[in-house]
Amino acid sequence: MSLSGGKKNSVRKKSSGYTQVFWWFVGLAACLYIAWLTYLPAYSGHVGVWAESKLDFLLGQTGYLFPVFFLYFLLELAKKNYPLLRWIRALFSLFSLVFLAALFSLVAGIFSVDWGRRAGGIVGFKISAALMPAFGRFGGVLFTLIFFLAALHFLFRIPWLKITESLFKKFVSEYRDWRKEHRVLSAQVAAAKKEPLIIEMTPAAAEKPAEKKSLKIEASPAPAQNEKKEKTSSRVKERIEGKSSSSYVLPSLELLTPPQSSKERGKPSVEEIEKASSVLEATLKSFGVDARVTGVSPGPVITRYELTPGPGVKVSSIAGLENDIALALKAKGIRILAPIPGKGAVGVEIPNSKPAMVYLREILESPAFMNSQRSLLFGLGLSADGEPKTADLQTMPHLLVAGATNSGKSILVHSIIASILFATRPDEVKFVLIDPKRLELTFYEGIPHLFDPTTSPDKVSVITGPKDAAKVLKAVVRLMEKRYEKFQLFGVRNIDAYNALAVKENRPREFFVVVIIDELADLMLVAKDSVEDSIQRLTQMARAVGIHLVLATQRPSVDVITGVIKANLPCRIALQVISKVDSKVILDSSGADALQGKGDLLYLAVGSQRPERCQGAYVSESEISNLVAYLKTQAKPDYPMLETMIKSAEADLGALGVEPLEFSQALKLVLERRRVSQDLLKSHFGSSARATNLLSALEVKELIHKPEGSNHWEIHFDQIEDYLRRHFPQVPVENRG
Repeated sequence: MSLSGGKKNSVRKKSSGYTQVFWWFVGLAACLYIAWLTYLPAYSGHVGVWAESKLDFLLGQTGYLFPVFFLYFLLELAKKNYPLLRWIRALFSLFSLVFLAALFSLVAGIFSVDWGRRAGGIVGFKISAALMPAFGRFGGVLFTLIFFLAALHFLFRIPWLKITESLFKKFVSEYRDWRKEHRVLSAQVAAAKKEPLIIEMTPAAAEKPAEKKSLKIEASPAPAQNEKKEKTSSRVKERIEGKSSSSYVLPSLELLTPPQSSKERGKPSVEEIEKASSVLEATLKSFGVDARVTGVSPGPVITRYELTPGPGVKVSSIAGLENDIALALKAKGIRILAPIPGKGAVGVEIPNSKPAMVYLREILESPAFMNSQRSLLFGLGLSADGEPKTADLQTMPHLLVAGATNSGKSILVHSIIASILFATRPDEVKFVLIDPKRLELTFYEGIPHLFDPTTSPDKVSVITGPKDAAKVLKAVVRLMEKRYEKFQLFGVRNIDAYNALAVKENRPREFFVVVIIDELADLMLVAKDSVEDSIQRLTQMARAVGIHLVLATQRPSVDVITGVIKANLPCRIALQVISKVDSKVILDSSGADALQGKGDLLYLAVGSQRPERCQGAYVSESEISNLVAYLKTQAKPDYPMLETMIKSAEADLGALGVEPLEFSQALKLVLERRRVSQDLLKSHFGSSARATNLLSALEVKELIHKPEGSNHWEIHFDQIEDYLRRHFPQVPVENRG
């Protein structure tokens, strides 16, 4: 019996389910037919015309929404949730339509009673007629509107508070932008009113009085501004067309590729900026971070969005979402400045979808470069705001450049060299170029600016051997020491003061020396001790005598960029690197690992706590070749050699009281023992006086050197071997240990 009763109950449930489905499809068919007769009554037959007239009588113009709310009613009935809640939501859909009909009737009744009856039908008219005596027309409108919005919120879960808040924020933002633009426009109008105007008639207007006179209105600047404008234009003319000094003419910027005419190239559109801003705010809000975009700085390669955190929001909470923001924006990589220096906001730098190419010519043609008289100024690129950026090697006073392969490091080095070559003569600046890779700096073979203190001008070339590079760096150290002695003799403190005094006394001026090493890692592998010691001495002292270093490497590890080197190189440029560890080695902070490559760089200036992002200028191989070919037609390398290179060995030895044979034997002894001392020379030559003279001769010849504060002699074995080959060829020097 129980089994048969259970079967009967299951059969009843199935039949009841089939009945519900049947009536639901009947309701759906009725909904579709009502929609058809509502929107197309002429094609719905006599029954449809009759039904449409009844619906219009009941709901008026609100009847056009009846099929929509009826469909929602059916969809709510089809849901498998609580039956009571399902029927309540379904009935609310019809009640909301009734409140809307009453609202239409109240609003349309302002014009006439007939319009009120047409707008809301008899249902809306009766409800409005009941509400008006109690609340008045305004109160009735407010009452029905609130109930209608509440019904919509219950039905569709519309977040009215969030919508109101976003609209209010949008209004406040638009109002602030309008006030800002209004202040700028007012200032421009006030400035224009203060400037006097000159009205000039064109000659054609004076000759033809019958024709209408054309007027040219120009602002008349102050006399000081006129002088400044003339000076600037003359400098621009010198740099662009070429400035002559005796027989040497500076190269023209026409050798470089002109930039694209559009200043907005690469920058995102207004729609892209608005979309990125909304996605940025929504992403932060999804993680519970209250912040809004209050400023945007579009650039040619990246765009920086300024985020103002809400009260109580930690800056670290925004910085920790770097990867999540990049994922939401579908960006290759972003960089977060937390906070932006000098601003109460956090910067989010997002790469542009179509980055622009920055050419070296547009930087060299900018006022930032043209209006400067600095000899070692070079074009760095465009800042994040799209403004030309330059840097002065003389004020740095030395520069460290690091970046991974294909990051744009070598092109940056080329732009530094080319910028200086376009602005200076060979008697003003000379380059010591060291290129162990033999790939990049060999372009500049034969230019008149080339310099090597270890060889004569007719044999000078780009240094490619690591041992030769170590030897040249030591020679540059000796040049620095000799210049200090000269400056001390003349009572001046730096190269600028000496050159000013030399011009007054009609003496030769000293030239700047820029030492560029394209790959520091190769030198550190072969001759780390001597190279590091020379770099340390030069970076500590060479600034005042006009010697500056540019060190570049693609392997920014601690064994290449040691603590000694970093301590004396406060100015650094980091291009894209592989890891955050490499970024911290260069900049002492992360960020370089998030760069986009192809010249995207971080520039850490002297005294700056945070690096500035720039897009480096591009210069091609063909442009460098054209520049070098032009320079070779102007002059050849020429410079005075160091005194120790031109003295006669025999004359010097005689003046020092040393016999040439004894001196050759002393050199051979030093090479064999790999050390030198007073006791060693005394034991070999049997006399303390002779040992003292030989030791003094070795020091005068700069074959040995004792650093300050040290009791140990530093021996220049390469120079000793070279000295023996030139002056004592009979002494064998091959295969020394």
